[in-house]
Amino acid sequence: MGRRLKLTFMFIAAGLLLLPAQALRAQEMQRFKVLIPNFEPLEGANKKFGEKAAEDLRGLMNTLATHQPVNKKDIEKNLKKYKMKMDQLDCIRTRQLAGQMGAQVALCASYTQTPEGQYKVNASIYTMATSEPFDLNPVTVGEKEDKEAAQGIFDQFDRYNQQVRSAAFCVEYAQSQQWDNALAQCDKALELNPNAIATRYQKAQILFQQKKYEESLAELKKVLAINSVHDDALRLAGYISATLDHNDEALDYYSRYLELNPGSADVRMKIAYDLATAGDPAGAMQLIQAGLDVDPENVDLLEQFGGFAFSAALNVNQKANMGTENGGGIAPEAQEYLRKAIDAYQKVYAAKGEDTPVSDLKNIIAAYVQLDDLDQAIGTAEKALKTHPQEDAIWSYYADALQRAGKLDEALAALDRVKEINPSYPNVTLRQGNWLIQAGRISDAVSVFAQAAESDPQQAETAAKLIFQDGYTKGVQKNNWAYALSDMQAASRLPNLSDAMTHQLNFWQGWSLFQLAIKEQAPGTLASAKATLPKFQQALKLFQNVGTYPQTAAKLDPKQLLSNTQTYIDIQQAIIKRGR
Repeated sequence: MGRRLKLTFMFIAAGLLLLPAQALRAQEMQRFKVLIPNFEPLEGANKKFGEKAAEDLRGLMNTLATHQPVNKKDIEKNLKKYKMKMDQLDCIRTRQLAGQMGAQVALCASYTQTPEGQYKVNASIYTMATSEPFDLNPVTVGEKEDKEAAQGIFDQFDRYNQQVRSAAFCVEYAQSQQWDNALAQCDKALELNPNAIATRYQKAQILFQQKKYEESLAELKKVLAINSVHDDALRLAGYISATLDHNDEALDYYSRYLELNPGSADVRMKIAYDLATAGDPAGAMQLIQAGLDVDPENVDLLEQFGGFAFSAALNVNQKANMGTENGGGIAPEAQEYLRKAIDAYQKVYAAKGEDTPVSDLKNIIAAYVQLDDLDQAIGTAEKALKTHPQEDAIWSYYADALQRAGKLDEALAALDRVKEINPSYPNVTLRQGNWLIQAGRISDAVSVFAQAAESDPQQAETAAKLIFQDGYTKGVQKNNWAYALSDMQAASRLPNLSDAMTHQLNFWQGWSLFQLAIKEQAPGTLASAKATLPKFQQALKLFQNVGTYPQTAAKLDPKQLLSNTQTYIDIQQAIIKRGR
């Protein structure tokens, strides 16, 4: 059997198709090769017309400084390799042969005879780097006017050349990020050839870089209308749609993209990551789930699915609590996502064992804690610590679970272990102190806080604020002045406090004493006077070191405050003196 010309011309991915202008100019110096076979007669038209017209066109093309025709003899010589003749070259085989011969341009022409006896010639020019057609306007001539037919096609060749140059300059400007110039050149090229997919995709990329997402997506839709399986356009359209919160459209584009790569887990994960990054982790889960349906034991897919489920839960819960008066809690849909995350991560843990990433183990524990399944959280943490005993983060999550479960002393011990492993682990001491405050163990909290406050004024300030807030909320706001006084005094014992914090604590200590004393002195007896005089005196001493805090925070005149307190002192002293 004789050899046949293989149908193997290459299509390069759009977006990398067009020659930059510098390369175009370099090639122009060598002249582009243009393959022009005989025009193809259709519907019984005289083939001699096509042979003559093609030869005439080759002659005209040879007058150009930028292009030269492939010699007819060279065409026939190459055709012999494939046991073919010139009249067998339709447009597809012409492009194939151009690729084999190294021609940069292929020109295909066919013609039919009209009822009036004229020939109507249709021609298209292909740049082999893109394999995209540049359709010429039909040329109609008499049956003896082969030269006129060739001239009619040749006259339009300059328009094709302008389109190629504009497209090349569009690429060059885009590479140097001169976006406006690039767009101008792309638009010029598209005016000449609206169906140039590579140029239209390039324009979409430029608009995307300019963050003109709606306009970019409109261009991508035009690309996909011409080529519905354009990989890069599908992927970019998916990403932009997700960025614009068009999640259903994004999922559709990505799904169509993945249909072209159904067995590639790596591609699926990359696409899902793009979708999640653009703000749709739930959509990313659907893409990964489709992969798991085919390969349910794929650990990489499971791990990514767990991460997306965790993010989806966070998104849902934030939206569910948005604008609500009380907030908090876990939305039912978020709970479902967390359970899916746990299931996926547990499968990863079962498969990887000790090699399971610490981040995955943390997510399992955190998910159980959010679901208030504290026994599972504690059990998972203890299991993980057997294989990862030096992981400070796991000890930290373990401590959170214990504290939530009411096992405060064990939780404090777990955080002590965190400090042993990593003394610089953030906020460990503050968490311990805060937990003690919540448990009403203020004195223990001060002892814990004092360690950090001794060397870090910022930690001292934060610790004092935590104790103050407890005293203000549970004491001042509820007129429980004894509770407020106890907390303010405890906070004042911390070292390294700023003057502003000292003034604040002094005022509320003094105010709490003042309120307690006012209530106690009401009987006006010798006993009540003796009991309250020291309190009023202590309050006065504290009020003397409050700076401007009463005025700014409580809208009280410091001088009037001192005067009122002194008045109560004078009254108690008078009662005591009279009683003697």
